[in-house]
Amino acid sequence: MKTAAEVMAHLESGNKRQREAHRVLLQSELFSILNEYTPYPAGTVPIDVDIPGSDLDILCEAADLDAFERLVTQQYSGMSHFSCQRGVGLADGHAYVTCSFQVEDWPVEVFAQSIQVISQNAYLHMLVEWELLQLWGAEGHAQIRRLKQEGLKTEPAFAAVLGLHGDPYMELLRLAGWSRNKLWNWARQQTSFQKNS
Repeated sequence: MKTAAEVMAHLESGNKRQREAHRVLLQSELFSILNEYTPYPAGTVPIDVDIPGSDLDILCEAADLDAFERLVTQQYSGMSHFSCQRGVGLADGHAYVTCSFQVEDWPVEVFAQSIQVISQNAYLHMLVEWELLQLWGAEGHAQIRRLKQEGLKTEPAFAAVLGLHGDPYMELLRLAGWSRNKLWNWARQQTSFQKNS
């Protein structure tokens, strides 16, 4: 599930909320409007640990953040709860723009940096979380959801399950650099539940 096409195919054949997210992404024409910015569906919905109210996250690569923000504002400022924020990533030092709005019942968050999506922290977090969920199976999904329903964000929930100390966002980035075998072998020692032996 590394390319945008793979994620969209995964959503299309997924559970009810994933199929609904797929429909909303297509009908809103987000991907065609943002095509030049290599949009990528990320976050909790593709990996099936979303809870009611979770965002549909779209990651983009934009060399010119001003032009990106102008396009998103032009296309979506009429949507409910529209806003854009600028900042600099604490972990990577790269400037970003995040635009949020509502499409039907879904809060949408479009995030752009001037670096490739595959180098963005949100992408790396999602990949390592997906790898862990492949190991853990249904029990792992349920545990992460339970922690999120108790108020934890996604990365802190994974860190809690794994017993990680320090900044959960940085710790998951560290794990993202590991091979699947190294990650799984280590994670098996950290948790009592796993789908695969």
